[in-house]
Amino acid sequence: MVDLLAGSPTGKTGGQPLNAIDGQMGFTKGGYGARLNATWTQGTTVVGAGGMSPSGVLTFSDLTTINLRLFANPGDIPEVAVKHPWLRGTQIRFEINNIFDSKPKVRDAAGDVPLNYQSDLLDPLGRTIGITIRKLFLPPPSYFRRQFEQRQQQQQPRSPTG
Repeated sequence: MVDLLAGSPTGKTGGQPLNAIDGQMGFTKGGYGARLNATWTQGTTVVGAGGMSPSGVLTFSDLTTINLRLFANPGDIPEVAVKHPWLRGTQIRFEINNIFDSKPKVRDAAGDVPLNYQSDLLDPLGRTIGITIRKLFLPPPSYFRRQFEQRQQQQQPRSPTG
């Protein structure tokens, strides 16, 4: 039975943290953008971890992770879109997750790290860096103009001809 109020474990951060903060910030202008996300969870103590620790008590540290994402949409930049129309619908993204390679730290009552709770086992990825290129294949702008004009013609009231 899991009893969160009595310190039962729920995941790599130990028990249910009493406090957690999640913040996000973003900026976009002229085809460029940035997004920053930060998460902090308070440390927890797990009681009754008999097989994991001789004393049955494990202490999990606070955990803070910060993620950054930078992106560009070349099709939204007028100078680029005019010279290279094939870039419409393209996005180039550079992202770093867990910038500072934060990992949970677990200690038993003696101050030792239990074998199954080593930081690299709890979070094997750590910091990750990625580059993504996405391309949406869109019809040319003339297609949308024609669709709009056709709808406008269909919606015009017809005059009675006698």
